[in-house]
Amino acid sequence: MKRTIYIVLAMALLASCSKWGDDVITSNTKEITFNAEHITRGALDQTDLDNGVGKVYVCGVQNNSTKIFNNVTISRDAATGKWFSSTKRNWVEGSSYSFHAYAYNTLNGLTIGSGKDGLEIEVQQPTTYNESAMIDYLLSYSFKVADGAMKPIVQLYLEHAMSLVEIYVVRGNMFEARLTKMTFENIYTQGSMKCTAQAVANSGNKNVWEVSPSGSNEVVYTYAPSTPVVIGDERENTTARMAIMCIPQQLTANTKLTIEYEVNEKVTPESPDNYVLHTETFQLYNYQPINYKSGHRIVYTATVDSGINLVGDIAEWKDVDYIEGTVLPEIK
Repeated sequence: MKRTIYIVLAMALLASCSKWGDDVITSNTKEITFNAEHITRGALDQTDLDNGVGKVYVCGVQNNSTKIFNNVTISRDAATGKWFSSTKRNWVEGSSYSFHAYAYNTLNGLTIGSGKDGLEIEVQQPTTYNESAMIDYLLSYSFKVADGAMKPIVQLYLEHAMSLVEIYVVRGNMFEARLTKMTFENIYTQGSMKCTAQAVANSGNKNVWEVSPSGSNEVVYTYAPSTPVVIGDERENTTARMAIMCIPQQLTANTKLTIEYEVNEKVTPESPDNYVLHTETFQLYNYQPINYKSGHRIVYTATVDSGINLVGDIAEWKDVDYIEGTVLPEIK
């Protein structure tokens, strides 16, 4: 999986000795221009945007009434790193402004509400497991400007609307273990989402989504490699075996994760291999979290040892070189 996106106007992230949001950095031009940076991972990354696979759309309102950016795309200038819209607008002294942006990786299964400026969507995630077909949708916080005379570098932080579920399988203190199959089942893949409260940039708040799941929650996602996959230990296992974008929802008693694995149960290192198949089913309602929320990255780590145990937690959306211990760092 890839990275979340930060959108800033001009070179905010390169400003020396200034943390994000600490200061209002003024622009040296009258034109409102854009620059984009991504920090943490998701299904949409900088390469996608540069190649036109995913796009960023900007909405801007002047004096609470006049749309000056009406869901317009911005594109990156490779030479300067700045992002521009074909719609050119200049700051106007005495005018107030409000900006926000949204982005997505695919329109397959995604409908954006007409005239809703990206604040309302209909989602249909794949009904069979296909990581590359998962919908990643991001909505920024609102950025307010009291007076265009300030010509600030507008900062728009894009936040994931979906929940990301990652499943890791690692090996404990044993000879060898191999993963043969996993199923993740009984979640909703379809629903409508409406942002009922858009956070203001630098307020410390998050966007609030109202989610209405629809259809059946009987989907079954299956990971079944053609040949068994060797299960590495914590430092060797850098890849989630399953990565699923979910619409936010509360789990039910039927939401399950089933893991099939083979353990080499030979007695000594010199003994002949003796792979024995085991199957374990976990009711995810019995693990934390039971409520998948927008912007959450839920990490399940199954450790195969004398048996198999599962740990679930909410982790930061960031890249790591390896799993440290059993779970990734918890959001505080």
